Amino acid sequence: MPRSAEPAGDRMPQAPDRRSTLAMIGVCALVYFLDGLVHTILGPLAPDFGRALHLDAAAIGPIFSANLIGQCIGLVALPPLAARYGDRLVIALSLAGFGAAQAASGFAGDGTALFWWRLVTGIFLGGCLPSCLALVTAVAPPARRGLAITSLFTGYGLGAAMAGMVAAAFIDLGGWRAAMVAVGAVCLASAILAWLFLRDGSDPDAVDTAIEPAANPLELLSARYRLGTLLLWLLFITMLTISYCLSSWLPLLLVRLGHDQSFAAVALSIFSFGGIAAALVVGALIDRFGPTRVLVTFLLVAASLFLVTGWLIDEASARLLQLLLAGCGFFALGAYGGVNVVLAGFYPYRLRSTGIGWAKSVGRVGTVAAPVLIGIGLKAGVSEVTILSSFALPALLSAIALAALGVFNSAKAVGAARRQES
Repeated sequence: MPRSAEPAGDRMPQAPDRRSTLAMIGVCALVYFLDGLVHTILGPLAPDFGRALHLDAAAIGPIFSANLIGQCIGLVALPPLAARYGDRLVIALSLAGFGAAQAASGFAGDGTALFWWRLVTGIFLGGCLPSCLALVTAVAPPARRGLAITSLFTGYGLGAAMAGMVAAAFIDLGGWRAAMVAVGAVCLASAILAWLFLRDGSDPDAVDTAIEPAANPLELLSARYRLGTLLLWLLFITMLTISYCLSSWLPLLLVRLGHDQSFAAVALSIFSFGGIAAALVVGALIDRFGPTRVLVTFLLVAASLFLVTGWLIDEASARLLQLLLAGCGFFALGAYGGVNVVLAGFYPYRLRSTGIGWAKSVGRVGTVAAPVLIGIGLKAGVSEVTILSSFALPALLSAIALAALGVFNSAKAVGAARRQES
């Protein structure tokens, strides 16, 4: 029986206890950790596999984008399976799928094969992310929902940070091929943990799903949600441009500026650790002050820091550069984690997985071109300083979109209150 046809109580007669809730949030955070690790590790490995496969910067760009293309497909193709068969099964099978494809990437003989294996990895990886976010939103206590959701992005940030360290460790342990296989093996093992500890659940705030219509993606663009949906899509395009492009290109930009590969890998880890430090702080601030005020402030500071870092990257000392990158990661990646709180809370329960999947998929579609354009720009002679400074623009656009979404939500709440009064 499809999940949408079952009464919520039939799926979970009792709310999960605190230990089960923490275990479920922990497993979902592990999935986001693997997302950060699998996506980001290609950046610090780029100098290694680029030499091995004889690829220039323009040829590497599409390989960076392959994972994003795959995620665009998985984010909209697999949530309907979760609606029918449950989040637990989709998450476990997706973990096994992207683990196998990630390991197979280590055996690629040329750039074309690496591109296709990265695309398959992205399909499975993208397919399990909406289920993880929807599941955490459902089981987390409402008063701590912001903190619970941003904890997922602590996992993502930690995975991205570990990517640089793993890549640096494997320089003398088999190189990029061994690193890809090892990460794939960890993903495969994690599928077992997901099957053991996750449970399909219902949202305590949800209405009875037995009388609710099934989710229809077209409803995301109905009059009730259209403006908010479009703003969320713009928000994810700009935020993912910052997160994914920097995690892919930052090590190579630093190497081109004269830093060695080990420093570039560590610098990426420092940028990611800034996001880890911010994630839980942002969640607590959102629970206390609301998302719009907190996240707009973070994004405006991030835009300023990108400009300063770009201006100084060619002449700053190693210590100052690391501090600046940590600040960029703190405010930019911290804001990205917080934006997911806004996304998860915008749609009702029956539309939540669908809305999450489409927002993240559209965001990745908009982001696919950016790594390719950076590669073309570098080949055409655009300076590394200009490229890094240009990330201030998507941060500023994100702040504007988030402020507009806050106004839209306030107007919608006022309208709902007036309808209740009448």
